[in-house]
Amino acid sequence: MGGHSILYIGRDDFATDFIERLRGDDACSHLLQCESVQAFAGDTVIIDLVVFEAEAGINQSTLSPHSVIQSLGSYPLIALTHRDQEHRGIAAVHAGAQDYLCIDDISSAELASSFDHAIQRHTLLGQLSNSDTTVLSILGSINDGVIIVDREGHVLDINPAGRSILGIPARQRPENGWEERFCVTASDGKTAIEKDEQPLVKARRGEKFSNQLAVFHTDNQTDITLSINGQGLFDSNRELVGGLITFRDVTDIIRRTVELEQRAQYDDLTHLPNRRLFIHQLEKAIGRAQRSKKPLAVLFVDLDKFKSVNDTLGHDVGDELLRQVASRMTRNLRIGDFCGRWGGDEFVVCLEDFDKAANAAAAAQKLVLVLSEKYHVGTSEVYATPSIGIAIYPESGELAGRLIKAADLAMYQAKKRGGGRFQYYSSVLNNKLAQREELELGLRHALVRNEFVLHYQPRIDVNDGRLIGLEALLRWQHPRFGLLPPGRFLGILESSGLIHSAGEWIIDTACRQLAAWQRQFEMPDLGLAINLSPQQLLHGRLLEAISRSLADTMLDPGCIEFEIGDGDIVRERTSVNEILQGLRKLGVRLSLDHFGTRDVSFNALDTDVIDSFVLDQSLIQDVEINGSHQRIVRAAIAMARGLDIEVAAEGVETISQLEFLRSCNCDLAQGFLISRPVQAEKVSAILRSEIAGTRLLSRSMA
Repeated sequence: MGGHSILYIGRDDFATDFIERLRGDDACSHLLQCESVQAFAGDTVIIDLVVFEAEAGINQSTLSPHSVIQSLGSYPLIALTHRDQEHRGIAAVHAGAQDYLCIDDISSAELASSFDHAIQRHTLLGQLSNSDTTVLSILGSINDGVIIVDREGHVLDINPAGRSILGIPARQRPENGWEERFCVTASDGKTAIEKDEQPLVKARRGEKFSNQLAVFHTDNQTDITLSINGQGLFDSNRELVGGLITFRDVTDIIRRTVELEQRAQYDDLTHLPNRRLFIHQLEKAIGRAQRSKKPLAVLFVDLDKFKSVNDTLGHDVGDELLRQVASRMTRNLRIGDFCGRWGGDEFVVCLEDFDKAANAAAAAQKLVLVLSEKYHVGTSEVYATPSIGIAIYPESGELAGRLIKAADLAMYQAKKRGGGRFQYYSSVLNNKLAQREELELGLRHALVRNEFVLHYQPRIDVNDGRLIGLEALLRWQHPRFGLLPPGRFLGILESSGLIHSAGEWIIDTACRQLAAWQRQFEMPDLGLAINLSPQQLLHGRLLEAISRSLADTMLDPGCIEFEIGDGDIVRERTSVNEILQGLRKLGVRLSLDHFGTRDVSFNALDTDVIDSFVLDQSLIQDVEINGSHQRIVRAAIAMARGLDIEVAAEGVETISQLEFLRSCNCDLAQGFLISRPVQAEKVSAILRSEIAGTRLLSRSMA
């Protein structure tokens, strides 16, 4: 702009040097001086700008800032003060002046900038409608930052909160071009925002918007992320005269959100993509494969005998081993291929852009060799071999979930062959997968359709052959496959989460049946064993289900025994121990199943929650001729005697097996020699015979 016609209100001795300098400055084309407001005849001269003294020690009311602002408020006003009295200039701005100047050290550039700014700001405020003026007066005192611009984009005001957020000192005016660099980067800190989409540009265009995220960058402070709202400013005729934005610092919120997203998408231990993110990445890779007409392979990797590492060396060593496995995998994949952690000691890999299936085999063999090399974990040397299943798109499936299931099934085949190798998914495996999917779908409706049934296998006292209890065993009456044993579907129940509702049905049904038998045959001591899945022991609803069933049937809790399959969870998981202690408080008995097949089973006895254990049938099958199994059985029973723990044996099929157990002082036995698992109706017939004095064992031998 050119020079301005300026009115100075004040005494000559206050700013003599400043006035003389102003007369010769390009920013001033004409200077008029008056000692008071009353001395100014406003109708005789054109004035662009008023500067007035805002210094202390002035007794004339006609020179007070309030008097000047009240009388000359129709002009742009700038208060003059000295540096040591700067607070008076700030007070004048709060009272209505457009700006203030410290005349001690003002430069020509700052002088011109201040004059232009005051005139632009006064012009905009004069044009605003009453409603927008009210809005501005409120925005000036809020905790959010506020920036006001005119239609040309000149920054006319930044409120104190905004200056604090942006790190701009109270009296510093943004340098020329600052508004063109304000928040021109998207919230990712990299992507440039198009000119028309920049917040200040949208606001002065009259566009109303909210929650636009952008990064504010300046050389003297760390980048901050702002959440910005904006709108236009209008005069009384609804003509656009400028715009304003409000903003707040959301840097910490965005950072925490990113961290949460990272935790939701990446595995905490290995920092690989987790199951959810890997599936998302795989779906995108399948889309690329469809477009390029090139095959894609999914590898499912499982570490052989990883559980023994945790059991013998501890979980800290196991965790470090998993981290090193993840590192080796990522280092030995091609650029463009990717991997993730599926869970536990299972990993998944996606291979893209290879010409032949043999190339996928080469990549799998490379992983077998790399992952089989010795690991150094602390002071320990650890060895781990992988079993890898390979599924090729589109032959093995066209959807991400289908490919992963196919690779998983192939991995199990590799593990069955001894591990330390890879296995392709085949048509035979495809049929197994299709059947598994059919079973999983059917299981989701089995409870509603009353397809689950319970069979019961009697358990006798080894010494006198008296029937003392039964074990409840789940069966599924499948509409197409017929009666299925739990081995066909239990794993699906556990992996799908359906085990909780199915388990509660088993508990309720078994308890009601036992109560009915006890009343009908007057056998109040008749017991019943029910198997619990490890998954059930991880959920508090188990205690509620058992407590409810006991209350509904009024059974003596001591007649119910729950068999736990995995001894290691009894010892190692605090949450499981809490569930087990809760079961103890209910008064039910706890038994350790499959005893003697896992080393950790012996440790589980020290938890002080186990009432009995069941010798695994693999120990009993050849106990007549297998000296090692004989010694294990004798030692287990002797240990149980010392701990006051009851011992049962399952899988008893011959008289010699039963006689050996009797010689070892085993307490209970069950198996085909005594009775196969039978339906409830057949149990009723057995109980009638028992009351009549006919023992099960004598009937089976007849």
